[in-house]
Amino acid sequence: MNELISVVIPSYNRKNTILSCIRSVLEQTYSNLEVIVIDDGSTDYTYTLFNDSFDDRVKFFRYEENRGACYARNLGAELSSGAYIAFQDSDDIWKKTKLAKELSYLKKENADMVFCGMNRKDPIHKTSKYYPDETFRSDRNILAQLLENNAVSTQTILIKREVINKIKFDVTFKRYQDWDFALQAASSGIKIAYLAEGLVDSTIQGNSISANVKEGVAYEHLIEKHMDLYNKNPRALAAIYKKIGNSYRNSNRKKSRYFFKMSLKTQFHLKVFVKWIVGR
Repeated sequence: MNELISVVIPSYNRKNTILSCIRSVLEQTYSNLEVIVIDDGSTDYTYTLFNDSFDDRVKFFRYEENRGACYARNLGAELSSGAYIAFQDSDDIWKKTKLAKELSYLKKENADMVFCGMNRKDPIHKTSKYYPDETFRSDRNILAQLLENNAVSTQTILIKREVINKIKFDVTFKRYQDWDFALQAASSGIKIAYLAEGLVDSTIQGNSISANVKEGVAYEHLIEKHMDLYNKNPRALAAIYKKIGNSYRNSNRKKSRYFFKMSLKTQFHLKVFVKWIVGR
């Protein structure tokens, strides 16, 4: 018999999208699965959607206090029973072959964790972009690439239970929890495989200055935690400093210039130099 896959779905005030999300999981061609829904203190009465007549593969858990997606994912993993664990977001949709293809690829590559590509839809500009971009390659060093770019999104992951028993989502991260999780895994010697196929459809949120500021703070938190790794990879560190500089360009000119300068000191790049000069 096929091994059980547990799918953990954290949800906070997603009453309008949670059922479509669950449906995309239950309609997977790989059918031996359980769905663990963790209601992270929702106030929109999400719990009213779940009753005794719901699909018996779905298990619903709820607590009153909102504790964040990382806490919910960790709890869901602890409550699950599968040999493999996947994570889904309550407003995203999986292709029907997502789990089957990932499990097959994980075994083919003799990996501990696999992640696939994702189609990111922008409802405002009515565009769709594949993520990660074509520069991320499965035949290159995964850790080195992950240090430069956040290529792993939580809902694209399938992972062995023994790995999730060792590595947890860091509840101190309000953003880039998936990036931190992937870096934890890759730096721990866990073999990660990349399946270059868009098996997840995700809708991106609108951009704003406040969102960019939060992005900059999240970048700083990430490199602070993983500085030992970044110090061994100057190219990646310079790239992250550049990203931080870009995130602060419209909100904190002084801070933006500081991080562009740090990027240049770490590794010179002409475009960063121009941004540093223009920011004066």
